[in-house]
Amino acid sequence: MTLAERIKDQLLQSVKAEMMAKDISQAEVARRLGALRRNINQLLGEKKSFTLDYLLKIAQAIDLDVEIKVKRLKK
Repeated sequence: MTLAERIKDQLLQSVKAEMMAKDISQAEVARRLGALRRNINQLLGEKKSFTLDYLLKIAQAIDLDVEIKVKRLKK
């Protein structure tokens, strides 16, 4: 798994957890984004490929602040 894939997976899991914690439905996420519920369902069910950008839009729609850190590798 590439670094980008790991980042997307971690963010996807965080989005799912936040939706559950806040009781936000896929339909509500779709409404907030102006997207089709079917597309949100496929993305969250990991049945459809998605970009990091789109996943960040979903995170923002459910009031998540996403931060990516860059740090030196320890040698």
